[in-house]
Amino acid sequence: MLFFLNFPVKIIQLLESNTTPGEIASGVCFGLLLGFMPLNGPMAIVLFLCFFLFKINRLTAMLTLPLFKLIYILGGYKLTDIAGTYLLVDVDYLAVFWSHFLYFPVITYLDINNTLVAGGLVFSFVASIPIYVVSRIIAKKLKEQYSKKLKNTRFVKWFKRVPILQKILSIAVKQNDTE
Repeated sequence: MLFFLNFPVKIIQLLESNTTPGEIASGVCFGLLLGFMPLNGPMAIVLFLCFFLFKINRLTAMLTLPLFKLIYILGGYKLTDIAGTYLLVDVDYLAVFWSHFLYFPVITYLDINNTLVAGGLVFSFVASIPIYVVSRIIAKKLKEQYSKKLKNTRFVKWFKRVPILQKILSIAVKQNDTE
């Protein structure tokens, strides 16, 4: 479907769906995790599987992923590299832990010994606590305030009056419901 028609439909569905603010906030945090991780190794496959296994709002994760990936590309990778280097190399009392942990059969293949991956995991988990709280509050307020206001806008009223656009909207909604 055309992006300019499908994107507003997805935003309206997000505001009117039965998803809880916690699911939306979890989606934002998962977008943060994906955004601050290099997605070219085996860890990307594990995160891809987690994307489908956990009950998060996938639309929110996909909408926030480009934002967090842009932050990562513009300089966030330096922060994750510093955190990963500190944890994997500089902290002497963790050396025994890392020498045992990184040789577990599955953990060996996840590239956790890469400073960008380890730093990305640590940074994402630490930053996800305040981001979860803030995004949950924002999602709750948006659902309360803008769901009713959105239905009464001129654009939505005009959109509902045009027959061809109404058919496209119903097809898009049916297609998204089956997915």
